[in-house]
Amino acid sequence: MIEAPKPENEQRRISALKALEILDTIEEQAYDDLTAIAAQICDAPIALVSLVDNDRQWFKSHHGLDARETPRDVAFCSHAILNDDVFIVEDSSNDVRFVDNPLATDAPNVKFYAGAPLTLDDDLRLGTLCVIDDHPRVLNEHQLEALRALARQVVSQLELRRKINDLRSLDEAKDEFIAMVSHELRTPLTSIKGSLALLSDKLDSIPDKLRNMLDIAVRNTERTLLIVNDILQLSKLEAGKFELEQEDLDIADLLEEAKDLNDSYCRQHGSYVELVIEATKAPMLIHGDKPRLIQVVSNLLSNAAKFSSEKTVIKLTCKPDKGNVKVEVINQGPGITEEDRDNLFKKFKQLGSSANEKSPGTGLGLNISKHLVEVHQGEIGCISVMGGDTCFYFTLPLINKPNY
Repeated sequence: MIEAPKPENEQRRISALKALEILDTIEEQAYDDLTAIAAQICDAPIALVSLVDNDRQWFKSHHGLDARETPRDVAFCSHAILNDDVFIVEDSSNDVRFVDNPLATDAPNVKFYAGAPLTLDDDLRLGTLCVIDDHPRVLNEHQLEALRALARQVVSQLELRRKINDLRSLDEAKDEFIAMVSHELRTPLTSIKGSLALLSDKLDSIPDKLRNMLDIAVRNTERTLLIVNDILQLSKLEAGKFELEQEDLDIADLLEEAKDLNDSYCRQHGSYVELVIEATKAPMLIHGDKPRLIQVVSNLLSNAAKFSSEKTVIKLTCKPDKGNVKVEVINQGPGITEEDRDNLFKKFKQLGSSANEKSPGTGLGLNISKHLVEVHQGEIGCISVMGGDTCFYFTLPLINKPNY
């Protein structure tokens, strides 16, 4: 038996293989389908996706073979990765390199082998898609071309895995960066906000111009702190790291509290909130995180206040709906175009209007609300008529589902 030498780019090759994080992973249908097709086309009992590690060959897919790995020094694939094209052994008993190879003299009795290299970045041959038989034979040109094509599909799967890993790493780095920046900004901003509030309280008599400058500083500090908090919250929601503290809640009580919290803001914008709870035989109970759901309702109410016509009523309604509870916030205003409705729940998207310029937001409120509703197993949406009513709604599953 002749052991295959290491490729000249062995260190880079192994580094690329490790970076895929594929070794010792569970079986995947995409690879199993390709080995099954290779075995069928080449009329071979065994087909493998073999990846050559430091001291072993490991099978990502092993059609017709129970083993998941073999030592590298006896692997036919160790020879195959030294070639650009399909490496073929028509009869191992007549090949000095393999005549006494334990894989040829004992199970699985490899007499015929054909391995198409799996090549990344033009020169990194990580392993092979190979077919094996226990008696000597040859492949015709059509079978060889099919084996090459299927190997290219395996490489496509490996490249896809690499891209997913890269995106995951970037996403994790983004989350860490956002958390770090948010923390570093939030601490001094909170201190500045407190100092400004203390200064404002202590200075009973100051010139109007100075008072106005102080008010501007307070408002901008609050707005910046809001942006930082929104970005941090959204980052946690998108990363699935946002923990809910859920309890059984009466939705009517929750909406009453949300209304009380937002009455003053809505009146400042020339509107007031009317709460309408549809009468039911039993309380409408949900399981949720109370502060987060109040945050959703507050966001919808504040948006309605900003875009409502002067001296109008904002209706906050609640009713059972097919095993769910449906909450609606309805206001009268300019309406929302179909194009704008498509962007409503996207990050950093805001409607352009004079109302929004007077009370600017972060462009994250509706996106955060969407995430919060969906982690509660609900849905959120909008219906709007230009120059008429605009209705933002969300649904949540009811705990008790009596026949209302």
